[in-house]
Amino acid sequence: MQKTTFKILSFLFLIALFSCDSENAPNCFRTSGTKITQEITVGSFDRINISQGIELIIKEGPETKVMIESGQNLISGITAEVSEGQLYLRNSNGCNWVRDYNDTKVYVTTPTLVNVYSSSQFGVKSDGVLSFPVLTLQSGMFSNTASGTFELEVNCGGLTVEDNEATFFKVTGNVATLNVNFYDGNARFDGSNLIADQVHCFQRSSNDIIVNPISKISGTIYSTGNIVLKNTPSIIEVTQLYQGHLIYP
Repeated sequence: MQKTTFKILSFLFLIALFSCDSENAPNCFRTSGTKITQEITVGSFDRINISQGIELIIKEGPETKVMIESGQNLISGITAEVSEGQLYLRNSNGCNWVRDYNDTKVYVTTPTLVNVYSSSQFGVKSDGVLSFPVLTLQSGMFSNTASGTFELEVNCGGLTVEDNEATFFKVTGNVATLNVNFYDGNARFDGSNLIADQVHCFQRSSNDIIVNPISKISGTIYSTGNIVLKNTPSIIEVTQLYQGHLIYP
C-alpha cells in the first residue's frame, strides 16, 4: 500500500514539475523557459519608469529601440508602453519559487532622456557613455518599493540624483553641476570618479555621499551620513546640523 501511494505521489509530482515549463503554469511554479529576446515597438519618450523584477540597460543612440530579454514562459508578462512621453517597463511575473532571480533584462536605446525612475531591486546600467544634456535619476520617491542600484557613466551638463530609501548609486564621468538629494533612508552615492564642477547635496541619509567637486561644494547634512570629498574645491558652503560630517580628502 505504501509503495502504491509513493508511486502515485511521485507520478503526480512529475506531472506538476513538467507542467511548470509552460507560460500557462501558475505564476509561483512557472519556470523561465528558454531565454529569448523580443523587440517592442514604442512611441517617442524622454523618461523611463521601471517596476520590480527588471534590470535596465540604457544606451544612447540615434534611433529608439526597446529589446526585452527573458524566459519564453515569462516574456508575455513583460510590457513596454509609452504614456505622455514616459516609457513604462512592467514585469507582472511575481512569485518565483522555481526559477532564478533577475531573469529579465530590458535594453533601451534612445536619442533623448531626461529622467529614469526605478522601483526595481535590480540594476540600472549604462552601455557606453550617456551624454544627455540634463539627467535625473530617482528611486523610492513615491511609495515603499524595492531598492536597487544605478551604475552609469555620464557626460552631462546637469545630473540630479534623488532617493528616499536605500538605493546605491555609482556614477562615473563628467558633469558641470551635480545635485544629490537623499531625503531619508540609507541611500549611498559614490561619485569618486565623477568629476563635477559644482556640487550641491541634501544629505538626510544614514549612508555617505562621496563626491569629487572642482569649484564648489554646498549643501546641508541633516543625519548621520557624511559628505565625503575626493577633492577640495575653492568654495565650501556646507552646513552640518547633526552627526554627519564633511570629510576632507
